[in-house]
Amino acid sequence: MWPIRTNVFSPLWRVFCRSCRHDAERRIVKLAVVGTGLIGGSFALGARTRNLFQEFVGVDPQQPALDAAVALGIVDQPAAQVPEDADAVLLAGPSDTIADWVVRLAEHPAVVFDVGSVKGAIIDAVRAELGSLPPRFVPCHPIAGLERSGPGVADEDLFADRMVIQTPATETDAAALEQVVYWWRSLGARTLDMAPREHDTVYALTSHLPHALVFAYLQRILPEQLQHAGGGFRDFSRIGGSDPDMWTAIFELNKTALLPALDDFAEDLARLREAVAGGDATAVRALLEQARSNRADYDGD
Repeated sequence: MWPIRTNVFSPLWRVFCRSCRHDAERRIVKLAVVGTGLIGGSFALGARTRNLFQEFVGVDPQQPALDAAVALGIVDQPAAQVPEDADAVLLAGPSDTIADWVVRLAEHPAVVFDVGSVKGAIIDAVRAELGSLPPRFVPCHPIAGLERSGPGVADEDLFADRMVIQTPATETDAAALEQVVYWWRSLGARTLDMAPREHDTVYALTSHLPHALVFAYLQRILPEQLQHAGGGFRDFSRIGGSDPDMWTAIFELNKTALLPALDDFAEDLARLREAVAGGDATAVRALLEQARSNRADYDGD
């Protein structure tokens, strides 16, 4: 397992970043955004505001989303395919489409990076097709998002003070990795490297499992009961409004890590049920105290 390490601004790194900015000033830098929804649109808006690129091209099979991205100024023009002269390609479509795009762009000279919520399955699929990862492909996962989707909710500051995970492989070109890190940090993000499997295990617990629980819980809620719902329901169920297609793909791609997480949760829920059924207030209180202690360690919003 690779060690987790943060990216820091060493003297060499600062020189590299300066060279990136000088290079951008000399020539037109074209970003192709494949998938013009919330994440792709937010990256493009943030990059435009910060002058990271000079031309933005949108590629999206969903024509209404692509039309909206053009109308909102997220991209300058639509395209059916990634332009041959693109300098960078952001793969921001559904997670189950990313591997196919990486394979398709294997010979493209651009730096290619994605925003998929699952890393191991994507990397495995690309290696199965090509034998190895393209050196200029940098797997990424920004820990940012909303329960809403589409270009209409794109936010140029979505990634400010958010974590972006990179899962570089042995094949990953160091310069490509540093370039992508520079772009994310320019949008205000903090960056961290992780091994792909470690990433998938961690986010199965902290992201994919909570979504699965909410989706299951909401199966039992009837419309006439919602008038009695308060803050607890609102806070707990918020992510239940997320895109079903996106989460179906995530669950399928990361089921190797998600299924054990679901099993562990089922055991914890059974322990709580047993304590409640048995009138064991001491055991119930111990479980709740442990939960409160674990939650207190979280310093997010």
